[in-house]
Amino acid sequence: MRKTVLSLFFFAALLAGAAPQAFAQEPQEPDVNQIIETQLENLTRLLNLDDVQLFFVDSILQYNYPAMMDEVTRTRKTGASNSETYQVISDKWMAATDEALEKILSEEQWKRYMKSSYGKEKKRRDKRIGERNPQNP
Repeated sequence: MRKTVLSLFFFAALLAGAAPQAFAQEPQEPDVNQIIETQLENLTRLLNLDDVQLFFVDSILQYNYPAMMDEVTRTRKTGASNSETYQVISDKWMAATDEALEKILSEEQWKRYMKSSYGKEKKRRDKRIGERNPQNP
């Protein structure tokens, strides 16, 4: 099963947080620009994005990924070491990304997105969010 770049991004961020204790050196942040570029290439190939959609997807990723990394960095600086904390941050930003993508993709493109590894990860993320925030009937 193909792992998404996001999973690697998230775990790299977690490992970067553990690096100072393990190796007594500054943590190395994942290269956010490379992650964005890879995601953009994958989404363009998967969804056959037109130029306008490509612009919007790039804008969404250029805002959300660095913002997520900034929040992870701020959280790490507070001394948080609970992986659940980092999962909540990742889930929040990736849910925002999915919500924005759904608005700019056609119905057919969204169906392809949801059938891909991105959609499978979205379903797992939605389940985690639902378990953390149960709705009262």
